[in-house]
Amino acid sequence: MANASSEVRSMIGELNSIIGELTDIANGLKTQFQGIGSERCAQSIESVISNCAVVKSKLQNMDMNKVTDSWAAAHGAEGTAGGSW
Repeated sequence: MANASSEVRSMIGELNSIIGELTDIANGLKTQFQGIGSERCAQSIESVISNCAVVKSKLQNMDMNKVTDSWAAAHGAEGTAGGSW
């Protein structure tokens, strides 16, 4: 289970980085490129940010005791039938 927990924490950290970078881009578009369709572009980026935040929330709320061996194997962790790693 420790490997799966580490993998999920890594995913959450990566999502935090993506969300931060996309937020910076959207804010820059709104303030530095006004009048050239930037609002529409910024709204699209904000939609992606929202989707990333939903995924991050789901990962943060994941019950690591219910992670299956097949999920762990598909995501780089090695599980056991007993559920401990």
